[in-house]
Order: sequence, then structure tokens, then C-alpha cells
Amino acid sequence: MKICQVDPGCGIPIPPPAWGAIEKIVWEFHNNINKLGHTSQINMAGYINQGEYDIVHCHVANLANQLAEQGIPYIYQLHDHHVVHYGKDSHVYKENLKAIEGSLISLMPARFLVDYFENDKCVYFSHGVNTDEFYPISKDKPTEPKLLMVANNGLGGNQAFDRKGFTFGVGLAALNNLPITIAGPSSNKYFFNEHLWMLNYPKLNLVFDLPNSKLLELYHEHDIFVHPTILEAGHPNLTMVEAAAAGLPIIADWEHATDFHGAWRAPRNVFEMDRGLKDILQNWNTYRLKTINTGKQLSWENRTKDLLEIYKQFI
Repeated sequence: MKICQVDPGCGIPIPPPAWGAIEKIVWEFHNNINKLGHTSQINMAGYINQGEYDIVHCHVANLANQLAEQGIPYIYQLHDHHVVHYGKDSHVYKENLKAIEGSLISLMPARFLVDYFENDKCVYFSHGVNTDEFYPISKDKPTEPKLLMVANNGLGGNQAFDRKGFTFGVGLAALNNLPITIAGPSSNKYFFNEHLWMLNYPKLNLVFDLPNSKLLELYHEHDIFVHPTILEAGHPNLTMVEAAAAGLPIIADWEHATDFHGAWRAPRNVFEMDRGLKDILQNWNTYRLKTINTGKQLSWENRTKDLLEIYKQFI
């Protein structure tokens, strides 16, 4: 098969040197499609011609709608949590719905989005992880576990909104007098500027704009990943799968319809999260084994094999 992954056109290089979730997904599909014996190219929507590819896979709604206007069939994959935040009367929802309706099939990285759009073209297709880049190291149960959060906080242009649950992560750390690192793009500085009280916690370490090449080191330097988010387009999202592949047990909140072995499911309640922390430490080796196996199962190579089977339906 000759396949095109459509460049999302966000001005971020592919592969992204640092933050850039859609660009990372495009790059992983591209590499693994080639690795599995097919031909993949990354191209801008405006430079794709009718009949040039067997499959065109688009990741952004306005570009999918542009392809439809050009008469080019496409597979769509949604990545935008704003379709939920702004609601069904919003432009962003309607634009994505139009992209779904015009698609051959639309891949939703969360099961709740399949129900949310109420369209027969929507199917669940989870995110993955590069298990060559993210892998575990041998690690005994820590006496003072180091907590880690990796996220770009804010919601709908409000950088002060705690979508990712930074306050709950710091609360969990403070409750147990544990060190915690929060890493993400420099835009997180706006969040902390509006929540200055968090900077009073002496064991809080902030990391900004860490390059992807250093992410594995960050995971290996820590012991437990914390992710009490309230809104994601991906369940699991990319950082959860990366943390699992790197061998970190996880305390998180995610949709109930999706299993994620090796993680303690906790709502945004610091005392429930604390129960998870204690259970993980009591059953350290079990959690580690389960997270590592989850990461292996969700490797991008495995996800791409499943993706190719979907492609074949539309040749």
C-alpha cells in the first residue's frame, strides 16, 4: 500500500523536537508503516492529488474537509478535546462532525468520543508508544518514591485552568512529604503564575521544554506517574502509555470503558489518590509488571499493524 499521513500544518516539525502530540503520532505511523513493508509519505493536504495514494490519513478537521473539497477520500483521526469542552453547538464540534461524515472511517482515541458523536463511522482506536524509545530499567521499591507529572496544562485558552490536575499531584506529594516533578512546555509557567501557592512546596521541581530525547531519562529518574486529568481526547493519552512502557506504576483518572492494567484509577480526590499510592507501594512488583506489559501491548508497531488492517478495508 502507498499511504499518506497528512501533515497537521501546525508549524511544528515532524518528528517534533519537544512538545507536539499529533506530530509524534504522525511520525510513529509513518515509520512503522514503512517498517512493516508498505510505503508511507508525509504530505501537506494541498499537495495531495486524486489517486496518488491508496490511503490518505488525516488528523485535523479543517484539512480533512479540505480533502473532501478536493475529492480525495480519507481516513480521519480526531485528537481535539475542545469538541467536548465547547459542546455540540460550537464551531469546533461541527467542523469535526463534518470531517467525520465525509470520511471513510473515523478513529477515536477514546471510547466516549464514539458515543459523543453518534456517528456509525466512529470507531475506537487507542494511542501507542515507541517501545524502542521508552523502556523500563531494573528498579527496586523506593523508600521515598519520586512522583512525576508530564503535561501541558490549561483549557480553552485559559492557561490557569487545572485540566491536568497539577494541584492534586502536589497535594498528594505534600500529604506524604514526597518529591514531585512537573514537566511540560513553557506555557505551563502561566499556570504556576496563577497558582503561586504551589511554589511554596519545597519538594516541587519544575521542568520546562524538555526535548523528547531527554524524556526517557526523566521517566527513569522517577518512580510513580500521576495523571488526574479531567478531559482528554485520548484514553489512555500519550504520556500514560509512555510512563507505562518506562516501567512506572500510574495513579490516574481515565474513562471506565477502557482497561489500563498497572494503573490505579482515582478520581480527583487526593485521599483516594493516596490510597492508590499506598497500594502501589505495597504491591510494587505487580504494578511494575502490569504497566510494562501494557506498554508492550500498546507499542506503535502493534497499533500500526491494527491500523493497516483498517486501511485494507478501504483499498
